[in-house]
Amino acid sequence: MNLPDGWLLPALAILAVIYARLILRRNRRLVRPPILGTDGVPLPDRVFTFSDGETVDYVDIGPTDPAPGTGRGSAADAHTLILLPGADGMKETFRFQVPALARRRRVVCASLRQGFSPTDTLDRMVDDVAELAQKTGSDRVVLLGQSLGGAIAMRFATRYPEKVKGLALANTVAHVGYEHVGLNRTLLAPLAMVSTRYLPTGLGRLLARAWSRLEVWIYDASPGSGRIVDYALWTGPRTVPSSVSNARVAHLKKMDMRPREIASLVPGARYEEVAGTGHCSHLSMPGSFNALLLGWLEREVGE
Repeated sequence: MNLPDGWLLPALAILAVIYARLILRRNRRLVRPPILGTDGVPLPDRVFTFSDGETVDYVDIGPTDPAPGTGRGSAADAHTLILLPGADGMKETFRFQVPALARRRRVVCASLRQGFSPTDTLDRMVDDVAELAQKTGSDRVVLLGQSLGGAIAMRFATRYPEKVKGLALANTVAHVGYEHVGLNRTLLAPLAMVSTRYLPTGLGRLLARAWSRLEVWIYDASPGSGRIVDYALWTGPRTVPSSVSNARVAHLKKMDMRPREIASLVPGARYEEVAGTGHCSHLSMPGSFNALLLGWLEREVGE
């Protein structure tokens, strides 16, 4: 069979389009692992609409019985704990925290918004937290922010100090910069993320482990690092368009909160480390992470 000259590139382009459509279809059909309640049953999703019409999904769960051995009455009367996810923005990133925390606290966990207007800043997501707190009847809250969620929490504390009982900031940033990463990692990280997002699952898992060992992406040497790989394959980047997560980070890039010196100005602030983990210690080592958080809540926040 004789093929016409110049057939190869068009054929490869057609195959690439077919592959891309199949992969995007796969990603759209992925079902995130559910957030379980204290009884091990998946929590029902609720929907909240912000003042500008944007909607998000969230869960709201808390204890109704007195906390055993506390002698302080109903644990349901404790300050509401609002969990703020990172740039990927889905509430399921805290699926290892919600059931553990809900045994002692009321927990509200919402996904971050996907839609922004041209004039929006980071404060749009900060106001979202205020609206969610009002919706759930939470006059004063404890905020747990992971990564970008920590920046949102810090900004919330400066704008609504009267509403904040406590801040827990996990692997967070106050300013987006890449000076600490180095040129090679900066160039390779996008390739690592693309390979995880768009390659077949088996190959994506192998490469994710390789990228972690090379300290290009994931950066976690703990025994639970496989949970972060699974998160990337089933919960995180594959289920959130990169344009959405990039838009969220872009709002933080326009703001530098370091001059506020929040950590040194907050009375009783302390630093804790989950040994051997990386940016997503709440996923890789949830037992240690939850123990530190619950201990802090007991010691410093109280009822």
